[in-house]
Amino acid sequence: MVRGVGLLPALVWGVLAGFWRPRGPIFPIDAVAILLISVAVGVFAGRFTRARWSIFLAPVLFAVAGEITRVGFTGPTVDYPRPTSLGLLALIVGRGLYMLLALLPMAVGAAYGAGWARRRSVRSRSVGAAIGRGIGRFVAVVLAAVVLVTGAVVAVPGRVTAIPGGISELAWAGKLGLMIRGARADAPVLLFVPGAPGGSELAAMRQRLAALEQTFVVVTMDRRGGGRSFGDLDPTPTFTVDDERRNVLEVTDYLRSRFRRDKIYLVAHSGGTIGATLAVQDSPELFAAYVGVGQVANPTASDRTQYDDMLARARSAGDTALVKRLTEVGKPPYANIYGYEPMILNEDAVYGSDNGDTLLANAKAPELGVLDKIHVIAGFLDSFDAYYPRVRDVDFRTQVPTLAVPVYFVAGDREVPARVRDLNLWFAVLQAPHKEIVTLANAGHRSMFDQPAEFVTVLKRVLADNPASRTP
Repeated sequence: MVRGVGLLPALVWGVLAGFWRPRGPIFPIDAVAILLISVAVGVFAGRFTRARWSIFLAPVLFAVAGEITRVGFTGPTVDYPRPTSLGLLALIVGRGLYMLLALLPMAVGAAYGAGWARRRSVRSRSVGAAIGRGIGRFVAVVLAAVVLVTGAVVAVPGRVTAIPGGISELAWAGKLGLMIRGARADAPVLLFVPGAPGGSELAAMRQRLAALEQTFVVVTMDRRGGGRSFGDLDPTPTFTVDDERRNVLEVTDYLRSRFRRDKIYLVAHSGGTIGATLAVQDSPELFAAYVGVGQVANPTASDRTQYDDMLARARSAGDTALVKRLTEVGKPPYANIYGYEPMILNEDAVYGSDNGDTLLANAKAPELGVLDKIHVIAGFLDSFDAYYPRVRDVDFRTQVPTLAVPVYFVAGDREVPARVRDLNLWFAVLQAPHKEIVTLANAGHRSMFDQPAEFVTVLKRVLADNPASRTP
């Protein structure tokens, strides 16, 4: 019983970690701190109990305390695991990360702590016991090496590629992470808002639209909850449509002040167009022009038609598994990401929209440290779950009848037809100083990345038609 007191720090540390970082570490220093504290707690448990069972019990108590503490936090990475593709992904980037940074280091620490405490105790001199001790020491050394490598890897920050004579850096606007790149620091400023909730498009913007950097200072924003903005995810009850509008305005004010610009150019994609459109409606004086790519106008109406299309396609193709999944969840809107999962995972197959493996591709951006790469995936899952169900009442035909800036909508010819239909319905009633729809051939939902040269041409025309002056 007295020895069991040695496990108390593991219990306390589980509670503290659950309150401090319920979704895991935000910054590299957090990750290193969690790892080191877990090792220390494990060593204490092992030395105090002088028992090998502490190797198992200390991590278990930590995990149980953490799970109880996190009750009330929502999202796939902290909810109970689901036996689906997204559920497995959430388990890996959520609890799997904590296993590497806390449970494994604690177990290794307990193993060494117990070993040191037992050195003076009587040991069996049998050959079998000696072999067992040798195997145990080898396994402990291997796992200790894994812990050391893990600590070194998560401590490595992201890096930017320099632009000679220009600007290339990572910055923050409050808790929102930004990548800023341009051949000239005095060029007009363009803010890009990614599409997915918790979206990060650093890799795609630098790789596919680098030509924009010759004309603009291109600022790519990681949306709340994803990538370098992962630390802004909680509290999720405040993750609303109006909050997304405020986030765009916050970044806009930062850029206008920093680069001494009266107005900036705003480009948004897909779901990011909701907050961007509302920001333009709220404060048109801040923007020289607005470009909506894969513009959202009525997400619930679009999703319902997309659901019908997907169900019909699945039935005609004899895809019984997809038919079963779609009929189980019923028509959108849904309360969480798992309702949308079959639509998310099968959009390319139904529409040939060429979204591709964008989540993993953007996670490879060198501008993101290892921890940020994990946040790209974990942030999308938890942000989508928190935010997307709250866009169900968006209908720009009634909510945004007027925009007081020039407006350009860009769509691929392989865009989901329902989205184009709802955009056209809004476009027909929208009042703006200038409005037009540009359709890019051989392009899907991510048309600006499918046809980057054509998109750059559109942006240069937007700039020529709507010049923005610098602040004196």
